[in-house]
Amino acid sequence: MSALYAEAAGVLEGLFRRSGGLKTLTYADKIKSKRNCFALVCQTLRYKPLLDELIAAVPDLAKHLKKSTKAGKPDKADAKKAKHVTAPSHQALFYIAIYDLLFGKDKKIQGGGFVKKTVLLHANALKSAVVRMKIKAKVKTDEDLLPEENRMTPKLPRYARINTLRATDISDTSDLAIVRSSLGFAADFPVSVDPHVGDILMFPPGTELHTHDSVTSGKLILQDKASCFPAFVLHGERGADDFGDVIDACAAPGNKTGHAAMLVARKQSASVRPIRVFAFDRSSPRLDLLKRRMAAAGADGIVEPCLASFLDVDVHDERYQHVRSILLDPSCSGSGMSNRLDHLLELSAMQQENDVEQEHQVEPNDTAARLQALADFQLEALVKAFSFPQVRRVSYSTCSIFETENEHVVVAALAANPAFKLVKCLPTWPRRGVVVPGLTEQDADCLVRANGLEDGTNGFFVAYFERKGEVHGQEASVKRPREKTQAQKDRKKRKRNKKADNVAAGGGGQVAADDDE
Repeated sequence: MSALYAEAAGVLEGLFRRSGGLKTLTYADKIKSKRNCFALVCQTLRYKPLLDELIAAVPDLAKHLKKSTKAGKPDKADAKKAKHVTAPSHQALFYIAIYDLLFGKDKKIQGGGFVKKTVLLHANALKSAVVRMKIKAKVKTDEDLLPEENRMTPKLPRYARINTLRATDISDTSDLAIVRSSLGFAADFPVSVDPHVGDILMFPPGTELHTHDSVTSGKLILQDKASCFPAFVLHGERGADDFGDVIDACAAPGNKTGHAAMLVARKQSASVRPIRVFAFDRSSPRLDLLKRRMAAAGADGIVEPCLASFLDVDVHDERYQHVRSILLDPSCSGSGMSNRLDHLLELSAMQQENDVEQEHQVEPNDTAARLQALADFQLEALVKAFSFPQVRRVSYSTCSIFETENEHVVVAALAANPAFKLVKCLPTWPRRGVVVPGLTEQDADCLVRANGLEDGTNGFFVAYFERKGEVHGQEASVKRPREKTQAQKDRKKRKRNKKADNVAAGGGGQVAADDDE
């Protein structure tokens, strides 16, 4: 089997085991063919429901696959080529090989080895099964055999955020001639300014910008439009008189952090003290990535990286006495991301288990439990943000489509701390929140949702809160809670760390942050 297959199967195995998100696994340093690996894994994930049906239709092949559920080693020849690859199971290699044979660009299996030999023995049976399925379903293309949510979605525009920390000569994006000239684009290069967030430029889908000088120099940041909403809500469309510090609670890898730093930097001249952005993450490698991104973006003089869990921060620590706003974009299911497909594993499992539930009246499934575990973590983080006595404004966002992680978290957080209220954000954005128990239509209208199929961006959710009782910028008085003993703090920290590890193991570890682009 080829080294690319070994890498792709290793990533797929990691997704099966819920050891990380798609981009976290694919863009790790140990993966050498990152783009090819990412594309192969994405396509295999898209076709996995169909692959499962095809394997089941060929009993002898299904037996081989069943024997390969335990982790195995890549072929020896490929292990020498790809020593950096975590050993995938033969099961993952089977999925990769069968996809490439039946639906890949060249419709052939690369390399050699046991898996290739086994699949080729059953190649005719697999191809015949595809034909039978098309006839039965009365469809013409392979794509039509996939579940609707797995089919190709409309290609999104290529979005890029103007980083005025580097592009210091761009103060007004209304003149595209100046923008093109400053960023090194030809006068007729197809680009437009986003109508909702003025710092975002839109390019045609598929525009390759990774190696463009404007990107490598840090003047342009490749970042999805919806990913720019949280910082814009906090410091773009409002907060002009807010010169306080900012906390990015779940910061790495840092595109949202850099956006917040850029926006607060515009207020620096009017501030009597340097404005700081405290960026928290409990993972040292992820925080190192954030540091590199901040240096590249020119934000390292504003952002203060903090290796810690936001949940463990002392809200009364004097270092944070000037913090007035918190950007909270916690771990989530990533179900709104159209440019990554690992969430389809969750959706497929939920559908299968829900079908069983309805038929046999069994208890809630494991996937729903993992989703609830994410929501519990998200709620705890949002309530924590509300607990900072000097904080006036909070944004909460996810790249999830599920009400469990969105509206229901908002309802529970407001019930836990009625000192905050919802305030309408991005008023010109047409798609608003969903009415659920505890949210009125007026409340839901304050919320923002983005639909990955219809809104030209990834699926996203944003809620914006302000503290009640603000008068001319003065914060409402908040009673300081009784201090806990050190032993109590240590016990609570151990419990939180265990819970965070469980969430990450369930596939939710910083999913949103992994997919800023």
